[in-house]
Amino acid sequence: MAGFYIVLLLGALGLVGLRIYLKLRAAHKSRAESWDEQMIGRLRSQGYAPFNDYPVDFFLALPDEAACQAARARLEPEFRVDAKPVENDRELAFSLHASKTMRLVVPDMQDVSRRLGALASEFHGRYDGWAAGRARTERAAAGTAGPAAAAAGQLDARAILKSFETPDETRALEHGKFELVHLGAMTLARATYQPGWKWSTHVGPGLGLSRCSVEHVGLVLAGVATAAFDDGTIIELRAGQLFHIPPVPHDSWVVGDEPYVSLHFLGADEYARALTLSASRSGA
Repeated sequence: MAGFYIVLLLGALGLVGLRIYLKLRAAHKSRAESWDEQMIGRLRSQGYAPFNDYPVDFFLALPDEAACQAARARLEPEFRVDAKPVENDRELAFSLHASKTMRLVVPDMQDVSRRLGALASEFHGRYDGWAAGRARTERAAAGTAGPAAAAAGQLDARAILKSFETPDETRALEHGKFELVHLGAMTLARATYQPGWKWSTHVGPGLGLSRCSVEHVGLVLAGVATAAFDDGTIIELRAGQLFHIPPVPHDSWVVGDEPYVSLHFLGADEYARALTLSASRSGA
């Protein structure tokens, strides 16, 4: 009889322990997801729009190079990934940085955070949060998140210096290239097209289009190119000129025997995606 009561008591203790574990797990998940919501709310107050795309950087701490390589294989090509060793941490000796362009929407960010948190745990590491544009936000280490950690997001006051001589990304094209530099929430580009390049010949076929409809704002650095519209209007873009091409169908080509080089301040992200899609479809 005594054995029966012992078994009953152990079973009851096991149920209590299971309920405590499930509550703690739910509380941790809720705390993590509310952190993402709080940080996005803070970014909204700083002027970040819900329907714009922003470069977002995610940070994982991993134990070794093998874990970094395995995580990279899982994250690419959705994320751009790089990893490097860190000092003063023997257990998690590598920092993995995964970046992508996305909208700052709470459900989307929570989904990415859940996936990266699970990935870090799988490789015995830690997910350390994310940064968007100018505002760096860092999640507290697992099990230590709280009101103080949630308030840790702050403006990053460091200046950023970059050069097109070492761009963040380069899209190789037939008769040209498109180099991208990310500065905070902005993406700038330098386009270089060789004589003979024409959008409807070298980009459009890969998209199944005869005209470009991306809006452009930029500055011509060298050479001459055209913007040709379906109503018959053709304008020439020359060195030193600032230009705005509206988001209506237009063609473009290089004029003369000198390369055409221009900077793009608006539409660089969208245009880069179109170039990538065109190249993949044409087998370039």
